[in-house]
Amino acid sequence: MRLSISLLIVALFSCQTNEKTDLPDLAFVNGKIWTGDKQNPWISWVTVEDSRIKEVGSGKNPEAKEVIDLKGRLLVPGFNDSHVHFAQAGGLLLGINLLDVNDNELFIQRVKETTERLPAGSWITKGDWGAYEAWALGSEGGQTRKREFEPTRSLIDDITQNHPVLVTRYDKQVGMANELALAQLGIESATGILRGQQLINALNNVPEKSFDRKLAEAQRALEECRKWGVTTVQDMSPLDQLDVYDALRKNGDLTCRINYAPSRLSEYQNMVEKGWVIDWDALGGPQPAGDEWVTLGTIKTHIDGIMGGRSARFYEPYNDNSVETPSWRGGWREFSQDLPNFKDMLIKADAGGVQLRIHAIGDEANAILLNILDTLDAVNGKRDRRFRLVHAQVISKEDFALFRDRNVVAEVQPYHVTDDMRWMEERIGHERCKGAYAFKTLQENGCLLSFGSDWPGTNASYYPINPLYGLYAAVTRQTLVGEPAEGWFPEQRISLEEALKAYTWGSSYGAFEENVKGTIESGKLADMAVLDTDLFETSPENWLKANVDYTIVGGRIVYNRIGESDD
Repeated sequence: MRLSISLLIVALFSCQTNEKTDLPDLAFVNGKIWTGDKQNPWISWVTVEDSRIKEVGSGKNPEAKEVIDLKGRLLVPGFNDSHVHFAQAGGLLLGINLLDVNDNELFIQRVKETTERLPAGSWITKGDWGAYEAWALGSEGGQTRKREFEPTRSLIDDITQNHPVLVTRYDKQVGMANELALAQLGIESATGILRGQQLINALNNVPEKSFDRKLAEAQRALEECRKWGVTTVQDMSPLDQLDVYDALRKNGDLTCRINYAPSRLSEYQNMVEKGWVIDWDALGGPQPAGDEWVTLGTIKTHIDGIMGGRSARFYEPYNDNSVETPSWRGGWREFSQDLPNFKDMLIKADAGGVQLRIHAIGDEANAILLNILDTLDAVNGKRDRRFRLVHAQVISKEDFALFRDRNVVAEVQPYHVTDDMRWMEERIGHERCKGAYAFKTLQENGCLLSFGSDWPGTNASYYPINPLYGLYAAVTRQTLVGEPAEGWFPEQRISLEEALKAYTWGSSYGAFEENVKGTIESGKLADMAVLDTDLFETSPENWLKANVDYTIVGGRIVYNRIGESDD
């Protein structure tokens, strides 16, 4: 009898242990969960096993080894930022940001804060002071500032004795070096102000960053991604950034997935040789090279310049350049200056299996690229290219029809609307602005939207990686202070659900990763974000104050703002 009882106890204990072992690793319950799946858009719980979503559902909560009670909070697929410059972002966050600095006091403060972040001996460079001198941050236009600011070394020499400093104005025409930098560069300047060839030489002689510095900058950038629920970034950093990602992976510190694209068209040959191409014959559809953490197969290049520098290419001249070179319509970039050779390089890259993503701002530049698609079809054959038109910023009314039946991916950055309206109409006039950031019209003509941030921005503006800013911009087309009240060209506003889709599934689709990312479905990677604000029940101005409570990557909680654990 004793033996029978003992065996029964062992059996019962064994059964309970097996039951516990068989439970999924993690469950999120009692939530308002937007899946992004058309067939099953709303659920209340999701379970995770290993790095994948195991099950989704509504009603009775499932058991799991760890249970997170969402308490009604909104859970969405992890945000996939389709356009970042990761190395630059890390450098700006760990280094110095002077974009909004126009006076001595703030300049001194920013420099001092940077010296406290960086170890002794580290160079402090760039900064781009005075970027908002010309236009008020948050303005919808018409609030031009005339004041100019130019710092001198006397402001900071005493607080930078252990850090060489060479910072530049936003237009890179003026720089300022401190005493230590001048000594190391062999330059004499009582004020520290450098211009012309002297500045160019100084910038060229700044020592390259150490690998440890690059690693620290990447870790700071990853911290920002975690904070805002970004679980994948599509990056165009220099090639050596891949070594940084590899080191982060080995150390277990990579908390965001990377879709990487070299940013020079001439790299297409190197990509083909290394096998960094799209597998067009993969089971289930085209697949990028790489693994779940780092994928490749896309190359980034440019056809024209940017609006801020009047180098974007248009059919007609710029409106605000009527006195000096009144016929100026913008220009071309490094490879596109020889358009026949540029076209030939695109054909060869496409033939090698490389996906093309091409920066195009002006209306003529966009039209040329859309017409090149006909050539790619004729020479290399039709296929599911998912040609990525980067920015697609201004489209002529007559050219929207070129998007039809092309499966073009518009890799756009909605926050640009919020920021650029300050000066867009002055540059190109009201009529051409009707085709600027025309998200609604792009969709209506069969173009798929893929949202990103262009983080950290340009030398004239900072673009935050926070996707809530992008959602706000796409839905309202207003500045961060709610101007204009009806929205800038409000007919181009899209719905919250459309914007969320573009920031999740759309970006995944653009990178040939929609089979594993972008929606909350069984079998997909468990990349998700939990918000403290229900975007569907609150007005857009409240989204700007919203926070991410949890960021989950591969079933691992990599960010927990509120410190809650299991139920």
